[in-house]
Amino acid sequence: MELTVRVPGSCGEVMQGIWQDEPFLVTCPIDRYSTVVVRPGMGRLVGGGAKARRALALGRAWCRCGRFPYDFFLTSELPAGKGMASSSADICAVLAAVAAVNHVHLSEGDLGRLAASIEPTDGVFCQGLAVIQPQTGELLHVFQHVPPLAIAIFDAGGTVDTVAFHQARPDRIRPDAAALFLGWQLLSSSLTDRQIGQAATLSALANQPWLPKPDFPAFIRAARRHPAVAGVNVAHSGTIAGVIFCQASNQADREEAIASLIRQFPQWTYTETVHLRGGGISIENR
Repeated sequence: MELTVRVPGSCGEVMQGIWQDEPFLVTCPIDRYSTVVVRPGMGRLVGGGAKARRALALGRAWCRCGRFPYDFFLTSELPAGKGMASSSADICAVLAAVAAVNHVHLSEGDLGRLAASIEPTDGVFCQGLAVIQPQTGELLHVFQHVPPLAIAIFDAGGTVDTVAFHQARPDRIRPDAAALFLGWQLLSSSLTDRQIGQAATLSALANQPWLPKPDFPAFIRAARRHPAVAGVNVAHSGTIAGVIFCQASNQADREEAIASLIRQFPQWTYTETVHLRGGGISIENR
């Protein structure tokens, strides 16, 4: 028996902030993954860190399993500390793998609550584009039909510890509520490339006073001058930004926009181009 569980990471968030005194985020899942392979063994977790180990223990307690003749091998394509949901993907992949090998149903609501008990969670485990309360894991809304948009990832450098970042700012600056409301209206009206891009840009700019990124308003203006660009998002507690391309853009248009931004903003490092996809867990049993 070999079972493989994959959970996507993210390119920051489409939106994040506080609404009616409650934190929320809108996921931005991409085609980069944390993967757990389960094989017969002795209950070991190979790979991952302390949070993944906590997820293994939590999953075992949730499933009430005594004898545990499996080993879990965790690998990830997601760098830590950048705002790409690396911890959330690891935690959810381990939890889902434990439930799967024990034939225990784990709903998205259950998974969100369990993951949030370890640390505030992204909703990448949820099918579609999820709106989640990260501190509790409660799913607030799900957009089911997600256009497969290309996103160029740029990194401002360094790392951010998400938990420490939020704990250090109990009186943190609140992103502009009007911008967040307008962004939500755009997403609710139609989940097109332009609507996603505009909502993401509003949230990214509203976040700038909270976690400033170098020359970011100028970076956004330069990106949006390219007809192929729908908007720019950020990791609201991370170091990356994503240039979101229109669905009709071609590779030559995207490469031209990326090259221009590389020339104009050497303080930003282009890392790769990924694709927006619906979130959710995939499980393969062989």
